[in-house]
Amino acid sequence: MVHLGQGRIKEGLQLFDSAFGADDYRAPQFVKVLDAPAFLWRAELAGYPRDTERWRKVHDFAHATFPNPGNNFVDWHFALTDAVHGENVEPRTKQIEVLAEAGRYPAGSTVPAAARGFAAFARGDYPTAIASLESMFDERMRMAGSRAQLDLTEFTLLKAYLAAGRNEDARRLVSKRRTGPADIPVAGIEALDAA
Repeated sequence: MVHLGQGRIKEGLQLFDSAFGADDYRAPQFVKVLDAPAFLWRAELAGYPRDTERWRKVHDFAHATFPNPGNNFVDWHFALTDAVHGENVEPRTKQIEVLAEAGRYPAGSTVPAAARGFAAFARGDYPTAIASLESMFDERMRMAGSRAQLDLTEFTLLKAYLAAGRNEDARRLVSKRRTGPADIPVAGIEALDAA
């Protein structure tokens, strides 16, 4: 993420390949399913082109390792891989909703809403992405993750606002940002200062 924040995507991808993208990945599989799609999604939000081959490997790994829902932290990262591949997120999302209705899914409806938002964003359907992400935004902490992980939801919503020409909403979102790192690695954000 440091390389990405400094605009050094080549170095970031080299580190990605030797760590999370490695075929002989030796750390817990859980971590790979979280960090690999998060980095690739973050790179796209920052304006770098999609790396189809890296995404394919991450997608295949996620599907082979966690074929069934049940861990909210894994499930929302899993949704990123399906969104990029244009897969229908509804079957897994509906399974999650059944778990939530039975009181067996601590994140409640946040992950299904995020999954639908990510899928809409990947399709370029920004109004639907915005509606889905806004519906769960205030409860996004329930999805689990560090600030760096949860920022993906915020940055995706921000990018959707920018893509939809909703600059005032983008400004409002940035102004409410929690204190912490000032950099927001979303391509196009600089236009908010110029407008």
